[in-house]
Formats: sequence, C-alpha cells, structure tokens
Amino acid sequence: MKNINKHIYTFLISVGLITSCDMSLDLQPISEIGEGSFYQTDADFVTAMVACYNGLQAPLANEWALTELRSDNTRLHNSQTSSNTYIPLRELDLMTFTSEHLHIYNYWADTYQNISRINTVTDRLQDIESPSLRDQLEGEASFLRAYHYFNLVRLFGEVFLVDRRISAQEATQMNVASTESLYQFIIEDLTKAVDLLPTSYGSSDIGKATSWSAKALLAKVYRDLKDYDAAIPLFEDLIQNSGAQLLTGTNAFQQVFSINNEMNNEILFAVRYKAGGLGIGSPFANYFAPLNSGSFVVNGDGDHFNRPTDELLSQYTDFDLRKETTFKTGYLGGNGSFIADPYVYKFFSDVAISEDGENDFPIIRFADILLLYAEALNEVGRTSEALPYLNQVRVRAGLEAYQASEIVSADDFTDKLLQERRLELAFENQRWYDLLHYGLVEQTLDEQFQTEAFYSEYTFGIDAVQSDKLYLPLPQREVDIFNQTP
Repeated sequence: MKNINKHIYTFLISVGLITSCDMSLDLQPISEIGEGSFYQTDADFVTAMVACYNGLQAPLANEWALTELRSDNTRLHNSQTSSNTYIPLRELDLMTFTSEHLHIYNYWADTYQNISRINTVTDRLQDIESPSLRDQLEGEASFLRAYHYFNLVRLFGEVFLVDRRISAQEATQMNVASTESLYQFIIEDLTKAVDLLPTSYGSSDIGKATSWSAKALLAKVYRDLKDYDAAIPLFEDLIQNSGAQLLTGTNAFQQVFSINNEMNNEILFAVRYKAGGLGIGSPFANYFAPLNSGSFVVNGDGDHFNRPTDELLSQYTDFDLRKETTFKTGYLGGNGSFIADPYVYKFFSDVAISEDGENDFPIIRFADILLLYAEALNEVGRTSEALPYLNQVRVRAGLEAYQASEIVSADDFTDKLLQERRLELAFENQRWYDLLHYGLVEQTLDEQFQTEAFYSEYTFGIDAVQSDKLYLPLPQREVDIFNQTP
C-alpha cells in the first residue's frame, strides 16, 4: 500500500517562491506546511501549477529509454557490459523487458505522481477568487493531464484513469480503463484546454501551455487515432493562424535548440529546464555524452545512453544542415586526437554541474506539425497538396525539394515522409510512435537486429520481436496491488 500511496494518489506537490519566468522554486515539501494551510491565495495556486510544470521533468528523464532506445534510432554503446545500469537498458533495446523493469516502473510512477499534483489543483479550483485565473489554471491543468495520459496510452495501452483526488480505498478498487475511454478523456481535456487557455502570455509566463499548444496536441491525438478528418482542420488553423513558423536563416536548425533562443517561434510546447543548481536542470548532456570522455565533451563525464545507431547516422547526407546539431561522430581527446564515438548532441550546452543543463526539451515543434499535416493530407488522398509541406522541412534542412514526378504513389509519399520525420525529429522521442502508428515496429527492429553490426556482438541469439512487446506491461508492483492482469 505504501508504494501506491506514494506513486499514484499521495499529495506530493513541492512549493515555494517563484523567482522568475524560469519557474525555479525554493522547494519545501507540502507535508511540512499542510495542504489546507497552503492554498490561501490565488498566488498559491499559481505556485502549485508551476510545480506541475516542473513535474514533467521526471518522466521525461526516462522517456528516451522507452521510445528512442526501443526504435531503430539508438542502441546501447557496449554489448558486453555487465553493469546493473545497462542491463535494464539492454532489455529495452532487445525488447526482452518484463513487468518488473525498473525504467518502466519509474516512468509510470513519476507520471502518476504528477497527475496527482494536477488533480489536487483541479479539485480546488473553486477556491480561486479570480475567474480569469481560474479558467487559465483549469486549462493548463487539463492540458498537462492530457499530455500525460496521451503518453501513457501510447506506451502502455490500458492504464488507470485518475481524474481527481482519490482515497486509499478507492485506489485499491480501481480497474484499468479501456483505450477508447482514455482517448475520449484526453480529447475532452484538450478541448477544454483549447477553450480556456490564452493564445499567448507575457514575458513573465513564457513556456506555459497556450490554446495553440492544446490544439497541436489535440491534432496529434486525432492523428494517432487515424481520424484525419478531425486532425486536418486543427493542423490548418495552426499553420495559418498560430504565428508559429520554421526558423530560417544562418544556422536555423541549431537555433531551434539554442539556449539563447528558447521558446522561439518554432516551439509550440517544451519541457523547460533551468541550470544553476536549482534542481531543475536538464540531465541529457551528461546522459548522452560518451562514457569515459571526462570533461572533453561535457563537465562531469557522460553515461553514453541513447547511442545513435550506425544505420541512422548513415541516413544523413553531407548536405543535411541538421547533421551537426543532431549528433556528433566523436570528440577530441586529451592529446588532440579524434576519438570516434558517436553521441546525441541535440540537447547539449555547457554545464557547471553534472546533469544541470539549460536546454529545454521540445515536445511539439512546428516542423512536426507541418509533417503531420502532410501525412494527414496524403492519407485522405490529397497527396499533391501534401508535398509542399514536406518540402518546407526538407528545404530548411538544405535538401532539394521533391518534385511531384518523384512521388509514384501515396505509399511512396509515406515512405519519404517517415524518413523526413526520422531525420528532423531524431532523439525527440517521436520515432517509436511513428513506427507503431504504421505497424512497422516488428519488421524494422528485426531488420535492425540482422543488419546493424553491433547486434552481432552478442554471444546469445536475438529473438524476433514479439507483438506482445509493442505495449509496455503494467508494472508488477501495480499488478500485485490492484490484482490486474498484466
């Protein structure tokens, strides 16, 4: 019971003083001051919502392992390691994980912990004096909760649907919700967010979800359901009216991810980070830097998680302007010699403290929207209309636009689109969902295990991917408590 109390419905908001738009907090557990004494003013609710935004960071820290590592984009850096750190990652990479897997449980627990924070805010909205603030916070909470459940349903399938604070007794009597019920709830939350959220904020609130953020996520939900007729009007509204756009000019792709250009016009929503020893810095530079590279790559050395596959690296031509920002093929060692050791570079900036980077992590980019709109048009038989939107992304990357004569069929367009999404959105945790959406997981991974030289280093045979591994199992701890069938 203690585990479920901790991870699903216990009130665990951390509160304190908002120091700036960077959403940094002077942390103090709510248990020390009491929920009742905390919610005294409208400002207290704003502070609680900041904690909900900060709560996006914990599940994201594990998400790469459940998405990119399970796709054909990344792999382990070493096939022979016996480290307890890497064995669970190998199980994800080879699709041999079980319901007792550590990273699966951590993602689940961190996600439900933040859903609990969000539900605590929504259950007390009637105490907010300002009607406009009440609407805004309800919209923000609805967006964040929908975001979490969208990730859960895509990763796990059927999960628990908790939309309010619940008692210990209620928790033990819950059953998982059907995927249909979950998607309906997500759509309802996002529709509410679209209606309640503003289209933009002042400089002190940059990074909060807007109605455009909610429309973008709702469009992605409809795309996931293959309801393209519902998705297309949302994509069109975003493209024509949101003000979002592809960055252009010198080093445009690099500028999308630059710490000097955060929340730029291409970013519709991001998980925000702040360096400076505040406990809300990004860990990804250290996670992804080569192991034993010392401080030649990043201060504090690297773990070399999420190592790009050789096959993915080979897909970038020398003319692709995304290449230098997306990954590095190695680094200069102590004697100035080049050490070939590829690693993810997209989320790099200098850090004074290990795992304390400044880089935000984009959740929805305008390039993603353009490509999904192109997909939707193609899926409803409007391939010729779709091509310019695919080409916008290609041309920004320094590649030649496809000519209509080069598209021989709708399926051919899909192949080109998936390739472009792979190169544009590499390491942004999108590739797994694309493979799943098109039913390509088993074929793609089986081919990878056969052709990527790294996998031949294993001294044991690698089995073909089983269909029951396409969705993650409910963590065994939850199964034991709720008597669910895994």
